[in-house]
Amino acid sequence: MNGKRVMARWWIVAASALLLTTLACNLIGGVTPSPTPPAATEQQVGEITPSPPPTGETPPAEVTTAASCTLNSAFVADVTIPDGAEISPGTSFVKTWRMRNTGTCPWEAGTLLVFISGDPLGGPGSVPVAAVAPGSTTDVSVNLASPTDPGTYKGNWQLQAPDGTRFGSVFYVQIVVPEPITDAATPTETPTPTVTATPGGCVDPDPALESILDHADDMGYDLGCPTAPAVSIYGAFQEFWANVDDPNPHTHFRSLMIWRSDNKEIYVIDGQNTDASEGMLLAFTDFWDESQDEVHPDCAAMVPPAGYHLPIRGFGKVWCENELWGPVGWPTSHEAAVTLLIQPTQTGLLMKVSGPIPTGYLIALDYRAVYAVTLMAAP
Repeated sequence: MNGKRVMARWWIVAASALLLTTLACNLIGGVTPSPTPPAATEQQVGEITPSPPPTGETPPAEVTTAASCTLNSAFVADVTIPDGAEISPGTSFVKTWRMRNTGTCPWEAGTLLVFISGDPLGGPGSVPVAAVAPGSTTDVSVNLASPTDPGTYKGNWQLQAPDGTRFGSVFYVQIVVPEPITDAATPTETPTPTVTATPGGCVDPDPALESILDHADDMGYDLGCPTAPAVSIYGAFQEFWANVDDPNPHTHFRSLMIWRSDNKEIYVIDGQNTDASEGMLLAFTDFWDESQDEVHPDCAAMVPPAGYHLPIRGFGKVWCENELWGPVGWPTSHEAAVTLLIQPTQTGLLMKVSGPIPTGYLIALDYRAVYAVTLMAAP
């Protein structure tokens, strides 16, 4: 681990405020990973084309200020009220987003999170945002209330600089007000039980994800209980290797990138060992689309180490713009199309990555600790 930390000291210092603890980890039984990078494969995800964001949610280009720095922001996590949570009619709740300053300007005092479109859900027109340095994160909360009529409701919010300029990602809250429960037609009938997520409520962990939830708990990470049933979506996955110039293969730490098709988020797990069994969690909004070059122009002239190549598309954009070649490293194989089984928890997310990849993963994301733990699994 020291070899990687020396190479990426500057990067780790910038992110140190996010990392609360580093703990040991255990690999899942029955899977023995190779300590060296896997052989390159020819599988590519050319068929994965992220669809454009819904109308009204396309974030603007970053804003350049008179001080020649840029204002920008990115979604990190839903700290409370995951997307699609069921909330009873007329119920007050607090929506909290975790967001990162991805620009080069600090967010100054007087910055606001303002309502811009959709369903206001009884909320204010704006709420204040704390001053945030570039690269740092903050939690922003809004007091809201569910409507009395059943349906799906969604409200969009965006940051606004003290001079009134809006910038960065669009943050949204989406809830479902369920239909009222009616009595069964026949008194002897037993209603079929349903699994729903309610404010403060819990559901059972998906059987495929229960082991990683237990593993995270054993390591001291409290993700709370699952708040909604697990859902299966498609995504993309790629492994990265750091310290590739070091002849000692035990210093070639493995990191992971995962792309979600449902919300266009990219998770980066900066692995702390050759198995990526734990690591710092980074999250980015995927702003790449087919109109952009597959290889980011700022990194197109880079020469990969022998046996490695430049990441492309959304992964490559995040990798290049955030200079992740030091802490995260380089890929030996192309990104792969995968299936993601995901289940939100009160303070994090459970995930299973499976598909045509050498090794599958069970992953627990702790939003409060900004950390991830994993178990290797059959792909």
